[in-house]
Amino acid sequence: MVEGKRLMLDDTSFQELAAICEMEQGETLEFIVPYSLEKHQEEFSKPNVVYKTIRQGKDLVGFVILALDPDDVSIELRRIVVSNPGRGIGACTLEIVRDLCGCEYGRSRVWLDVFETNSHARYVYEKAGYSCFGKSEHEGRTLLLYEILT
Repeated sequence: MVEGKRLMLDDTSFQELAAICEMEQGETLEFIVPYSLEKHQEEFSKPNVVYKTIRQGKDLVGFVILALDPDDVSIELRRIVVSNPGRGIGACTLEIVRDLCGCEYGRSRVWLDVFETNSHARYVYEKAGYSCFGKSEHEGRTLLLYEILT
């Protein structure tokens, strides 16, 4: 368990995947490519994919999915979803993730992609120190690639 300010990042249990799947259907739906429960279960079982639950006290308030890149240098922040955005939970979680990636996994770089239209997330990433290093595309939508060194 990793703690930061008022939040905790803990290992996600297999039983929590249904709640995570439900969270993806909330406000963030237009900004992510949601997984089915079966896809979450499949990803959860992969040794290079890490699910972490964001808790505020005992309440589940979000989750992150990390993917350890085979280069042993980078971690992809594949997904961050917060159940009630706009309260600083995502920004605080980004700090915890950066520390976790450097200290627990020994990685020196975290990268992610974000839809170009997700201006709020881009603002939060940039405020946390992430910089844009490229572009990609998903189903005709532009993705911006961001990175930060741990």
